[in-house]
Parts: sequence; structure tokens; C-alpha cells
Amino acid sequence: MNLILVRHGETEWNRVGICQGFADIELNENGRKQIKELAKSLKDEAISAIYSSDLKRALDTARAIAEYHNLPVKIEPDLREMNQGDFEGLTFVEIRERYGHILREWKENAENLRLPGGESLKEVQQRAWRAIERIYDMHKEETVVAVSHNFTIITLLCKFMGLGLNEFLRFRLQAASKNIVFFKNGHFEIGCLNDVTHLSPELVTRDV
Repeated sequence: MNLILVRHGETEWNRVGICQGFADIELNENGRKQIKELAKSLKDEAISAIYSSDLKRALDTARAIAEYHNLPVKIEPDLREMNQGDFEGLTFVEIRERYGHILREWKENAENLRLPGGESLKEVQQRAWRAIERIYDMHKEETVVAVSHNFTIITLLCKFMGLGLNEFLRFRLQAASKNIVFFKNGHFEIGCLNDVTHLSPELVTRDV
């Protein structure tokens, strides 16, 4: 299977630096432009199936890709973003001010520390991996798109690359980016990470 892991387009919360997690935030104008260019970049790929998180920002991104392939978007709730609990709806500045002690602990034990009212990265990785296993079982010899979210994709990349989740800070994924993973004989080969070369320079999200 060739897996194209896509992060959704930009939302207004991405633009202004608000934690969104499970919050069902729509794409903003820039995000809608991003997904048009993203979809166009994939139009000539021999895509057999398109899966998406059930959150609107991911689903709308997946639907834009699907328009070029005459395919339905299959909803996979386990591809949702990390549930960030009490952090959601707060700016990153507010999170640092109110929960600085938790952030410090999280950087040291990201794998197992559950955010207040939310999930741990390990829990996110486990559910996302279940989704990938289901997708692989259905599409072993095919090219598949899966549209998901920042932390969810990062936990999968850690799995593919044999890294512990405490290494998650090594990754930075921009809105509407592509990550390609080749499944070969029980092994994973990374084709590209955080590819945004399909986006016009003015559309690239600088800080998310």
C-alpha cells in the first residue's frame, strides 16, 4: 500500500494560535484555497480510496481531493485529532500561562501523560494505528489517501519510523501538507514528510 497522509487545510484557529483538538472548526478562506491546490496536486495519482477524520476541517479537505477521482470519502473516526481536553479553545499563550507545569511534564513524558480532560499521545497512536491497520487490510496493493490532523499524523510517523513518542517534537506539519509512506514486505519506507511544494508561497501557513 502507498499511503498519502494529508493534514487538513488551515482553520482560523490555526491562524491565530488556538488549540482546537476535537473542536469541530471549519476551514478558513486560506484553508479553502490550500485544499484546492492540494487536490489538484493529487489529481493524476491512481488513488483507490480516500479516508478522513469525521471533523469538518479534515472532511472538507478529503472531499476536495475526492472530486478529481469520483470516489466517496470514507469516514474513519479514529483519524481524529488528539482530544486536548481543557486546552481546547485556549490560545497557546494562555496554555503556557495556565498549564506550564503540565507542558513541561508533557515534553518529558509525552507518550503516557494524559492532558487534563483529554488523551495521551499513546492513546492517540493506538487508535490511529487501528485505523491504518483496517485501511491496509482493505487496500494492500493500492494507493490510499488518509486525511487527518497534526498530532494524529505525528504519532503515526513515529510508529512508521520506529521512534518513541517522546520524539514527537522532531516533527512539524504544516496545513495541507502531504506525507507519503510505502508499505513494503512488512516494512515502512517514508517517501516524503511535510510536503507543501504544491502550495503557492502566499498560501503556506507559517505558524499553526
